[in-house]
Amino acid sequence: MRWAMFFAVLALASLLGWRAALPPAALPAAAPATEFSAERAMADIRVIAARPHPTGSAANDTVRAYLVRRLTGLGFQVRTQSVFLPERAARRLAAWGDPDARFRQATTIIALRPGRDRAAPAIGLMAHYDSVWASPGAGDDAAGVAAALEIARAIPAASQQRDLAILFTDAEELGLVGARAFFGQAPKGSSATLPADPLARRLGVLINLETRGGGGRAFMFETSSQAGALVRRYAASTADPATTSIAVKVYELLPNSTDFTPARQAGVAGLNIAFTGRAELYHSPLATPDAIDTGSVQHLGAQGLAITRDLVTAATLPGPAPDLAFGDILGVTTLAYPPAWGWLPIAVIAACLISAARTRRDWRLARLAGATLDGLVAAAAVAVIAYAGNLLSGADAPANYYDRLAALPRLEIMALLAGGAGLALALAMAPRRRSLSEGWIGAIGLNLLLLVGLQLALPAGGPVLAWPLLPAALALAAATRRPLGPVPPAARLLAAAVAVFGLAMIGGFAHNLLLGIGISSPAAVALFAPLVLALLWPLLPAPLSRRTLLIAAAAMIAGNAIVALSVRLDPIAATIPPYDPKK
Repeated sequence: MRWAMFFAVLALASLLGWRAALPPAALPAAAPATEFSAERAMADIRVIAARPHPTGSAANDTVRAYLVRRLTGLGFQVRTQSVFLPERAARRLAAWGDPDARFRQATTIIALRPGRDRAAPAIGLMAHYDSVWASPGAGDDAAGVAAALEIARAIPAASQQRDLAILFTDAEELGLVGARAFFGQAPKGSSATLPADPLARRLGVLINLETRGGGGRAFMFETSSQAGALVRRYAASTADPATTSIAVKVYELLPNSTDFTPARQAGVAGLNIAFTGRAELYHSPLATPDAIDTGSVQHLGAQGLAITRDLVTAATLPGPAPDLAFGDILGVTTLAYPPAWGWLPIAVIAACLISAARTRRDWRLARLAGATLDGLVAAAAVAVIAYAGNLLSGADAPANYYDRLAALPRLEIMALLAGGAGLALALAMAPRRRSLSEGWIGAIGLNLLLLVGLQLALPAGGPVLAWPLLPAALALAAATRRPLGPVPPAARLLAAAVAVFGLAMIGGFAHNLLLGIGISSPAAVALFAPLVLALLWPLLPAPLSRRTLLIAAAAMIAGNAIVALSVRLDPIAATIPPYDPKK
């Protein structure tokens, strides 16, 4: 029976996590006019991404003319801003095969549709319409451009309290040239600056729509500074959210940039939303309209429409406010609160631990202290196995970035196998005489210590640990109301339900982490090992022999190695850009 419950929990958690990771179904072209329809947006994507259209090309001129017509038809006043490419951008364009690169200009399309209050700050949508050479760019960023057009169509001009602006920038792929010029910032490698466009100073909030790949859920991964009130508006308006504050903080530490970067540096309030699944299509010649997941376009556009409609029809806009700790709960809703509130779940978890320790009489201090180390052993084992597997997969030598992106699904499988192997090794090393209470209290106690450290160092990261750990601690308190004896069946069922929820949440966190940094540091999944152990401890079938655990660990390590070798030895992916020097 215990085995059945254990595997049922793993199966249900996997199903729940998988379902939460799926983008919504695309709405048809016949959807209500006020709704975002990915099928309507796909009509624009098919035109924009009909062929590669890098800056300065005839194809890009054709795309620009099409977008001007579309915007004019939607009631926008349209103008353009052109700047010559700086030397660094021109060199890259020349490397793509353009002999006249030094004469090329980046031309940003600037569109404005008036609202009732012309003096009020405007709401802006931004996406870039250029592609890299040899890629049609259906994802990066025809999907964002088409989403902005469909968002504007779904918002009647008569409903606008304030102006709606749309910025379709050029030469993003050459160093954010168009966006930097619009916001009055020097291009990369140059000290020359131009005055910011007058509209840049009128923007109250800017929503950037980006992609890196061709599928997955659209994730709100970046905010402006002091965006607490804006995040609350996102949480209140978005019915199918995908976001977390720790992703925002981690992204700030990465050397990445989008057109939102110069806007943020210019002090413009805003949000950055993108889908990053099917990463093999990033800058790929295979990134055609038919290859893009329409559900991902739906999710990107639906989130953009929800927050844009809320802001453009509002009498007042959210002002600067302290940043919040926030995140979505399996795509159902977004919780957002001041970071200091993170101490409340810590207090509740601590109270549950104290209650369990005072009530139960079947634990010893030395064994309880040892149990707190089980999670650290698991984390270390997962990190070592994942790191070794990553080296075996080809990371021990210079690797093709785009080929590694294509291997990301297999790298995720490797991370899962490393996680299972590390947990099995930690359990094999744990003393056989450790009681259920000792292991459970010790595992939650270790996670509480980690949560306290996270709350002190990075309060925005608290939800990653606190949200799965809090219900686990409550289940512990419910299961340890008697001094001795087995855990009541009802309490064990509660622990199973908590584990399903917690493991699904952890799976979502880990998946997004791997999408962001997985090709370079898949060992980062080791951060979740102590929490997984705390959730699974009361459900582990007993007795588990050391021999069985070691065999299971060896099998998963072997599986990790086999997948790693498949990544290392297979031919370079057909999806990589032809201009990549490491082909």
